[in-house]
Amino acid sequence: MKRPTACRMGVWATLSCLVFLLGAGASAADKRDVVREARASYYSLQTQGLSQFQCNLTPNWDALLADTKKTNPVGADRAISMLQQIQFTVTQKTHGPAKVTHTTIAATDDKMAEGLNQIYGGMEQMVSGFFDTWYPFMIISPFPNDGSDYDLAEQGDLWSLSYKDGPSAHVVTTMTKGLLIRELKVNTPQFSSSIRPQFTESAKGMLLTGYQADYFGQSPSETTHLKVDIAYQTVNGFQLPQKLNLGGSYGGSPFQVEVTFSGCQASTR
Repeated sequence: MKRPTACRMGVWATLSCLVFLLGAGASAADKRDVVREARASYYSLQTQGLSQFQCNLTPNWDALLADTKKTNPVGADRAISMLQQIQFTVTQKTHGPAKVTHTTIAATDDKMAEGLNQIYGGMEQMVSGFFDTWYPFMIISPFPNDGSDYDLAEQGDLWSLSYKDGPSAHVVTTMTKGLLIRELKVNTPQFSSSIRPQFTESAKGMLLTGYQADYFGQSPSETTHLKVDIAYQTVNGFQLPQKLNLGGSYGGSPFQVEVTFSGCQASTR
């Protein structure tokens, strides 16, 4: 939606513009304009013309094995040298989930094979999980489509946006009157989650720079707490991840992972 010249003051002044343009009422038409304005205020790779991108992934094995190095430095160095031979790749299209692939290392025994499979699976799960969260904020939009059904209600100085996503997911997004998302909650019969994103303002919309999240499954062993920081790089004019720092706990077990993205290629539609 093209903004009138008098209101081109950035996302932080959106509320005053809306009051000036629409009046203080909160009719259904007004609320749709709020959601349209919110959708236009956030960065979208799909809107920018991206078709897909592919990057190599490099975990910081030294950091992951820092504790092991303290007690068994020789064994840790040997493991790091071996793990550095694995090449991980992620491919993300503008439609569908991310695909993580990897090369393999020949295992010398069953125990080594089991350990390598855990590493392959753990990396795939971690990277896919990150992109599942990153996708709506950076590729499409964290807001429902214009023609879909949703409810937008005022809660003091905040907006509460609620809608169904698919057959069983219920989404509630809380944002300021300046259209800055504070929290996004998803509830399904299988799990519930709370995501509290952080953004930075860019010339092409609000850019996701990190988030804190809690995920609750059907048992305590599935509970995950996350804090994620994201650094970006420009590839063919698109903002793509350059480095991730993920920390938190899964089923009560703490973890800290750093991943670098390199050799990225981006194609347009």
